[in-house]
Amino acid sequence: MSVEEIFAFHAQEVGPVRYAESFGAWVVTRYSEVDRVLTDHTVFSSDELRHSVGPVPHGSNPLVRGLQAMDPPRHHALRRIVSQVFTPRAVASLEPGITARVDALLASAGADFDLVGELAYPLSVHTIAGLLGVRPSRWPDFVRWTEAITSFFGTFTADESRQAAFHEAISELGDYFREEFARPTGIIATLLASDLTEDELIDFCALLLINGHETTKTLLVNAVLCLASRPKPADLRPAVEEVLRYLPPTGGTDRFVTWPTVLGGRELRPGQRVVAMISAANRDPAVFADPHTFDPGRMPNPHLSFGHGVHFCLGAHLARMEVRIALAALLDRSWSITDLDTRRTPVGIDVLEVSLASAAEADRRDEEEDPAEYGVSGQIDQ
Repeated sequence: MSVEEIFAFHAQEVGPVRYAESFGAWVVTRYSEVDRVLTDHTVFSSDELRHSVGPVPHGSNPLVRGLQAMDPPRHHALRRIVSQVFTPRAVASLEPGITARVDALLASAGADFDLVGELAYPLSVHTIAGLLGVRPSRWPDFVRWTEAITSFFGTFTADESRQAAFHEAISELGDYFREEFARPTGIIATLLASDLTEDELIDFCALLLINGHETTKTLLVNAVLCLASRPKPADLRPAVEEVLRYLPPTGGTDRFVTWPTVLGGRELRPGQRVVAMISAANRDPAVFADPHTFDPGRMPNPHLSFGHGVHFCLGAHLARMEVRIALAALLDRSWSITDLDTRRTPVGIDVLEVSLASAAEADRRDEEEDPAEYGVSGQIDQ
């Protein structure tokens, strides 16, 4: 799949609230209605285990038991425990270390390297694992556990190989954190001072780890795809916000109806699933002028990619800063995208590998083969 095909996939049109049999859910795409679903937690709950009338085959997944799947007041109490770690001031104190890590990763990259495996993943894992006090020797395990846990949802739970990988990951992750609870550092020390049970502690740590590095990794990859054929923006802050709008790290999120309600003229019943399509809301022409055009200087840019309301992404400041630092370093060099490896999923596209080559290496390849066969979008240069 080419870069242009990825862009086309995300160019969703907005429309009325509709029931999709394939999802078994109401699909919401208009900005105003998506915003209501995200903010009105009394009617649209995040707690699938409590409110869904349908089966929850992934009920043992920590992602549906943790903070992002809770409603107030329990949600507020748990969020306050770790919110101090993610304040703008606390995040700013991490900047020197993140900058040094980016420089080291790029220094070790050859003339041809994989953006995902050699920069995006190790950078994001290093940062969140450091906050959790995870030993560097275990970082590869956390990448493997994340893949197994995030893949265990919905119809995928019937896949025997996914089942085996998920249960192995949950067992190993639980064993690891139980060992860490005996010598706590970082966020873990803060969590242990709360009233969380051991199982809740493990779920909380798993959630922070998985969301903390998956979001940043995906945002950095998407930023490179968006900016590869463009001059370096004068200001990366609005450029990153536009990447978030144009290619959000998460295309949508689920909520579950708690009370009979009307949304977009449709009557919704308690227990029904609602899919708030963030990627579509971010392209709503009622809110964004020329919504299908990537504009790195777009302001204002009220995208919903980090959510809205009580579930606004806890690590938004950190993800933005990591991506800006990595982009600044990348865009000071001349690279070209030479290959992409993608995978279609029921809800989107996973970019597994982005091969980048130095300008000299790319020029050499241009003499040997047609780069268009890879869907090359252009060079990352100034």
